[in-house]
Amino acid sequence: GGDGATRQAGAVRTPRCRGLSLPGGLTHGARRSLALEAPLRAHPRSRPPPRPGRPPRAGVPAKTITRICDDLGLPPVQRPKRRRGGRQLKLFDKATPGESVQVDVKVVKIGNTKAYQYTACDDCTRLRVLRLYRRQTTFTSVDFLTQIVAAFPFPIRKLQTDNGAEFSFTFMLAVERRGIRHRYIKPRRPDQNGKVERSHRVDVEEFWGRHTFTSFEAAAAALPAWEREYNEVRFSMALQGRTPAEKLAAVIEAAA
Repeated sequence: GGDGATRQAGAVRTPRCRGLSLPGGLTHGARRSLALEAPLRAHPRSRPPPRPGRPPRAGVPAKTITRICDDLGLPPVQRPKRRRGGRQLKLFDKATPGESVQVDVKVVKIGNTKAYQYTACDDCTRLRVLRLYRRQTTFTSVDFLTQIVAAFPFPIRKLQTDNGAEFSFTFMLAVERRGIRHRYIKPRRPDQNGKVERSHRVDVEEFWGRHTFTSFEAAAAALPAWEREYNEVRFSMALQGRTPAEKLAAVIEAAA
């Protein structure tokens, strides 16, 4: 009759859940959640198309899964924890000059040949000693050790290097014979020598990248002037706008 037709037209039809068997014990909320999810599975075209070069995303949104678990009285699904990469070592300044000196070697091109810039950088003041060598061997490393002991205006208590062949066991013995403690940084961790590594980028940007040398002798003669400019003229934001020489003077004054 007319009343039956009216009831049939006004009734809300629940979408069928294809491929889903609903146990009789499910609550009305659970049946409703599963019924609302079925059209999305039956009509994948309603979802946005995947990006080119990427496989289509499959699965149910996490919010829907959480809501269904709540309706069924099940514990929530735990998301897998993402693995975080190793944190970068935060650099702190040592309290006193010579407490730790970082040493590293930078390879530079002079004409068609290689040369090796040995660099020693004081952790506290950023004061540096630079020397240029034709070879990168234990012998040149020991010679550079003699150079920095004579050049730094303070005693060196610890020297740290990477594990390169030029800093061999013979070099370590030469360091300790001078009463200086030697430390190797961890393999594949150049950030532990971060201050001297950063200073090498400055060398590339402001010295080697701005000058062209035709011979080893010309480059070796120009390097001391750049060392003085870095230590006494060029200010550093890491030192609050001071030069390494000014930082050294401030530390000495504070300790007096």
